[in-house]
Amino acid sequence: MRDGSTRRQSTSPQETTWTPERVQVDDWRRHGRLDDLRVLAEGASGLALSRGLLHALLEELHISDDFDVLVGRVSRQPASQYPRLLAIALLLRHSWCPQDLARTATRLGLSRQAHFTSVSRTTRRAGGHRRRAAPRTPLPEPRTR
Repeated sequence: MRDGSTRRQSTSPQETTWTPERVQVDDWRRHGRLDDLRVLAEGASGLALSRGLLHALLEELHISDDFDVLVGRVSRQPASQYPRLLAIALLLRHSWCPQDLARTATRLGLSRQAHFTSVSRTTRRAGGHRRRAAPRTPLPEPRTR
């Protein structure tokens, strides 16, 4: 959610227990949070895309095992591939609906290169049963000129 919370706020009346810790956190959120974020944001001005930042972003994106299937082990990827890895993680995050995947690909400037199908990748077997198509091999490294 835009406010940083991960769950919907309830509209039903609930009794809230205001412990001293909760009061302190609530006060910090209203009065100190933006000041602390401003200091951290200023300190991040010279931040480079590092392995630590990459891992933090991938963790925040909640990548699945599909990521490793597509790119292999992150630890074996050179720093020059970090933007590509982040793009793939974003695509995976939005890959549960073809329209969402297409929108995300367009935002990343990849829509011209992609081929989206509205039919699932299944093949017919004898007897009318369906089976999943064979998984693809990891994506190849981009070509350099």
